[in-house]
Amino acid sequence: MRVTGLSLSYGSHVVLDDVTVEVAPGELVVLTGEDGCGTSSLLRLLPGALLETPPGSEWAPSDVVPASPALAALGADHLVGRTLEVMSNGERQRVRLASVMDEPVLLLDDGLGYLDLAGVHRLLLLLRARTDAGAAVLLVAKGEERAFAAADRVLLLEAGRLAPVTS
Repeated sequence: MRVTGLSLSYGSHVVLDDVTVEVAPGELVVLTGEDGCGTSSLLRLLPGALLETPPGSEWAPSDVVPASPALAALGADHLVGRTLEVMSNGERQRVRLASVMDEPVLLLDDGLGYLDLAGVHRLLLLLRARTDAGAAVLLVAKGEERAFAAADRVLLLEAGRLAPVTS
């Protein structure tokens, strides 16, 4: 996935200034930045399966959770057959994550949100497996060292521009 020349302003506030984003198949890229810097806005402009946090309306509370290999990989097969209305936010997040794992381009806005430590670990392993299978993954993570360590690249969005983060 490659998109060039993205710009976005809200009134006189420039959020994105001629941004180019590229995530190759088989690559896990972590995007970070301060709260309100525009990471969510950037993801909404990109092509791919977008999973936003907080949980959106893609699932009705009465929807029954189907079985899937991704749900099992996230340690959540015990949720199969249940409805979202009886789940914690972390359980809902695992169900939502599992629902997009087969997509070739994954855009995860705070995908680690609501997950406990074991959930974060399992998700990062699953994302690595998906990239090893050829998926392109762009994960927004703020202050999550394990996500930075798992990434092929880390990008910082600051003052409307993207820059690589080097160690």
